[in-house]
Amino acid sequence: MDRIDALKLFTAVAELESFTRAAERMGMTPGAASKQISALEERLQVRLLERTTRSVRLTDAGEALLDRVRPWLTEYEAIEHGLVAESAKAAGTLRVSAPVDFGTSRLIAVVTAFMERWPEVEVRLEFSDRMVDLVDEGYDLAVRIGHLEDSSLIARRLAPAPLAAIAAPSYLERRGTPSHPAELSRHACIIDRNKPAPNQWRFVRGSEVVEARVDGRLILNGARAAVNAACAGAGIACPPEWAAEQALAEGRVVKLLDGWEPDHRDLWAVFPSNRYLAHRVRLFVDFLADWFKGGLCPQGPGTC
Repeated sequence: MDRIDALKLFTAVAELESFTRAAERMGMTPGAASKQISALEERLQVRLLERTTRSVRLTDAGEALLDRVRPWLTEYEAIEHGLVAESAKAAGTLRVSAPVDFGTSRLIAVVTAFMERWPEVEVRLEFSDRMVDLVDEGYDLAVRIGHLEDSSLIARRLAPAPLAAIAAPSYLERRGTPSHPAELSRHACIIDRNKPAPNQWRFVRGSEVVEARVDGRLILNGARAAVNAACAGAGIACPPEWAAEQALAEGRVVKLLDGWEPDHRDLWAVFPSNRYLAHRVRLFVDFLADWFKGGLCPQGPGTC
């Protein structure tokens, strides 16, 4: 039992003048209650209660302690109940970190819909391609794409986020179309420094895995930039498929290496701990999972 609970027990014994009834209030046995009061007296080096077989009464030291601790406990319980009530409703500020490209193109609509559903929540959505420290920097959660490293953070998978090897028809007319990942070493590839290993592209076909070493004169950072460069004919890019969705639909780029799948990625919601997690954070994580359950489409749930 911690010191606050010990003081609560002492106050209950003083008010009820009974170890048995105080123990019932605190959810313990009378014997355990007696031991806790004895431990409190030993810690304070004073006798707080006079015990007989028929009654319990306060000593002078007990009266003094009760006078001091009762208003403090009342205030503490009010704060405690207020915090519990606050955590049980969808209100307050929600700080979210997300990658720049994905956040600006896919999260704005989600956040807007969430705020319409929960009007008492304020969202601070901050875009950064660096790996923010959620605890030290005060974020409630982060939306991340890729392979997560082991950590103390809690992660919930929201949706698959596959990559796609793409190029513009004009580039393929000049340089030819690769049919195997090994051929990429002979092509101008667009290097995205936001990837963990920007010059190493991994492809899978059934049980076969190929690690393709790629190079190119255009080095940039960002999925959207890589797609735009590919559309301009600068070379072959391997961005997230969601970033190339519109360009593919419009025919400005085409998918390459039929039958081969680039290294798979996933979309995650990451947060420090699910113990004592604010209700607004739980609601937002659930909202994200529902929104993206059909894939990484911009329109919302059920539209992919």
